[in-house]
Amino acid sequence: MKLFGREKKGTSEGKAQKLYEAGMALYNTQDDPGAFEEAAKDFRIAADAGHVESQFMLGECNRHSIMYDRSWEEAAKYYRMAAESGHIMAQFRMGQLYEEGSGVPQSRSKAGEWYLKAAEKELPEAQYAYAVLCEEGDCDGDAEFWYKKAAENGHELAAKALERVIKK
Repeated sequence: MKLFGREKKGTSEGKAQKLYEAGMALYNTQDDPGAFEEAAKDFRIAADAGHVESQFMLGECNRHSIMYDRSWEEAAKYYRMAAESGHIMAQFRMGQLYEEGSGVPQSRSKAGEWYLKAAEKELPEAQYAYAVLCEEGDCDGDAEFWYKKAAENGHELAAKALERVIKK
């Protein structure tokens, strides 16, 4: 099947990677608004073929309203695909979506589950976000531990939060 002149079904791993690379080149084009829509087409074909980075980027396109009116549900769909494959930033984004209730039902406990997956892989933003949820009682984790990990990984707000928590 052809979609926008490109093959959709049976996309090989190599072709998916090439579509991702072409999509990134278009995505990074600053002076051509139409390039973003073309990038999204490339990402979609590669994402539907299982290309994890393309799944993440299609989530980003939706999140940032680059290709069309914002679709949080579509962002969640593609972030989830990438997150379930272990993509760290997609796991973090899933945490954000659940925390905000954007494209998924709001759930601070599910947000915590996703943040923890990324936090365990040393993503400072996720470590901080998970610590905040723990401090607020939405997770069973040790807020001080996660603030410390995030601070050690260079997260400035985590360092300030750690000082505050230690003074309690």
